[in-house]
Amino acid sequence: MAVFPRTCAACGICAFFLSVFAVKGNTCRGAADSLDVAGRSVEEQTDSIAEARITADRSLDREVAAEKEFSRLEEADFIYGNVVFSTPDLIKTIQTLPGVASGTELMSGLYVHGGEGSDNLFLLDGVPMYQISHLGGLFSSFNTDIVDHLDFYKSGFPARYGGRMSSVVDVVTDNGSFDEYHGTFRIGLIDGRLQFGGPVIKDRMSFNVAVRRSWLDAVLAPAIAIANKRGKEGETIGGTYAFYDMNASAAYKFKEDNMLTVRFYHGRDHLELELDTRQSSSVQEDGDYITVSGTDNLQTDITWGNTIASIDWTYGIRDDLKMKTVLYYTGSSADVSYFWHNWEFDETEYNMSMDETNYSRIHDMAVKSDFDWSPAESHDIGFGASYQYHIYDPSRKSLTEVDAIQDEKSSSLHYSGHEISLYAEDRMSFLDMIHLNLGLRYAIFSVPGKTMHRAEPRLALEVECCKAVDFKVSYTEMNQFAHLISTTYLDIPTNCWLPSTSEIAPMHSRQVAGGVYCRFPHKFRFNLEGWYKTMDNLLEYSGANSLFPPLDTWETAFNKGKGRSYGLETGLGWSSEKLSLTAYYTLSWSQRRFEDIWPGWYPHRYDNRHKLTLMGEWKVCKAVEFYASWNYHSGNRMTVASHIYNPGEVFDRIYTEPNNVVLPDYHRLDIGVNFRKISAKGLEHVWNIGIYNVYNRKNVVFVAVSEREDKSLYGTGRAIFPIIPSFSYCLEF
Repeated sequence: MAVFPRTCAACGICAFFLSVFAVKGNTCRGAADSLDVAGRSVEEQTDSIAEARITADRSLDREVAAEKEFSRLEEADFIYGNVVFSTPDLIKTIQTLPGVASGTELMSGLYVHGGEGSDNLFLLDGVPMYQISHLGGLFSSFNTDIVDHLDFYKSGFPARYGGRMSSVVDVVTDNGSFDEYHGTFRIGLIDGRLQFGGPVIKDRMSFNVAVRRSWLDAVLAPAIAIANKRGKEGETIGGTYAFYDMNASAAYKFKEDNMLTVRFYHGRDHLELELDTRQSSSVQEDGDYITVSGTDNLQTDITWGNTIASIDWTYGIRDDLKMKTVLYYTGSSADVSYFWHNWEFDETEYNMSMDETNYSRIHDMAVKSDFDWSPAESHDIGFGASYQYHIYDPSRKSLTEVDAIQDEKSSSLHYSGHEISLYAEDRMSFLDMIHLNLGLRYAIFSVPGKTMHRAEPRLALEVECCKAVDFKVSYTEMNQFAHLISTTYLDIPTNCWLPSTSEIAPMHSRQVAGGVYCRFPHKFRFNLEGWYKTMDNLLEYSGANSLFPPLDTWETAFNKGKGRSYGLETGLGWSSEKLSLTAYYTLSWSQRRFEDIWPGWYPHRYDNRHKLTLMGEWKVCKAVEFYASWNYHSGNRMTVASHIYNPGEVFDRIYTEPNNVVLPDYHRLDIGVNFRKISAKGLEHVWNIGIYNVYNRKNVVFVAVSEREDKSLYGTGRAIFPIIPSFSYCLEF
């Protein structure tokens, strides 16, 4: 019989995460026409979370003209959007794009062209970030108040990017104005934010600081008190959750083309959960029955987050040669404590307790330099090198006690890895209509006992047939030496990062993509794209139910397999000065093949065959804006036994194939409105009202499978997120 991957057993931690992890979807913003430096017509395709705008650069800028699927989200467009609690979010904006699956509702999943979710490269000012969300996806780790722009790639990756195999999200923050002071104050239902920046020395030195904190802990306190008052007698619950993060930067200009910038980021989440249940029973002791009592207790304490510090120097060596060097540290940590105590009463008294702690650390110290040389007006050459020193340091301790008999276990791993990368890319234009980016990246990764060499060719070609039609095609290879080890499909802090070793090969992807992009009269635009992608050396947990991944046996506890993804994407949009409408549709297949699990190809858990997003915005006047979005995709998948075989006294579940059940289709409608007012002093006030899931669609998040008395099976779909209204206020000064 085939063996199937399992998820963790139901426990207090998972139940709490499933009940509180939430983030909402996005709206879009149409398109606009503009001109490039040559005066030709340019289309800017925009997607947004309300006001946040995604811009697909169509210009002939030599640096990006041949790079397919380059998208830019500008800082000026981060105002408000239709999201839960009225908080704009970068990752939720990207989730609306075609070719991207969002995974579980309201979480920060990003499954690009059939990817694994952990194979996306997130960069904050050129520095990799490992924990990219707060509260498992309710908010991303990127504070939009300080973001200048982001660049998003899902294919056609330039050679300067490496280390992940599915997508690149390159976030650049604002250094602050060198001329005048600016700030933003925002307050929502569960968080508040403050940003302030400006000159330290006018025209020479600037700073920018943004802080953000949730006050969900203040909201939870009275809610828990009410729940305990109305709850079962002898049962009490307790808990709190809060997150904060801070971005800070200081930039000093020696000359216009010579600048030194220091940046810092720190973010933390802290979650506590406790459940006490008092129970009593009569047990026999020395021939007499006596009443005994005990308290079942569950406690969790989890802290996780990132710390990033960097110094970068940009310098114009001469007019045609520029350099940027970055020295940085990035680290991620997760501390999980779990205590469970249980009393059982039968004929005798029996008690058991389990105390577990799980620590996961990853540290990177690195330096990288990038050079851009322009030998001719239609010719750019980029080249560079980087060195990263990785430290992977997970550990675990557990103490189990059964009637005063203790069993203590501990395990830990420590890896140090060296990663060296060299790249070169040649960006050329021919006849003012053919644009080519030809690149090669070479990576060396070394851990004790194993050194790996990988070459990654890159090619992106654009042919501008006329002012209205472009064709693009690209081929890329990517390698990933870091693996996110997990026993569940949830992005929770029990997961840990570990490197490729002599037993675990780096993940590798090959992707071919191409498309046609049309700009029609009357501000209509249309695009049709396709891709085919293969993935090798994927990992799938094969052990028993467990919240924490195994450490001592991790190299053998995961099956090795491969994946593939292919499909078509299309987009259609129209815009005027006051009204914009956009529609995205994706037809895709995402499959896996693990020989130790199933002998053939089977669908991935997020193999959403169809995805459709309809978005619109109406600017009634300068003071009022309405927006709406409707999101649909085919249901996610899960593995369920088809029937039970009963040879004698033993019941055994029989499966057809992994992920053999498709959950109900997902869809919802979101609407919102912005009210703006500019005061006599030039201060802008913005009030945002939004409604998530307007018609209260009960979208299934997971299914509970149960057995009847006759051992037959049945499933019950569980929906978590109902209609959610939100309100926020913003003051820009």
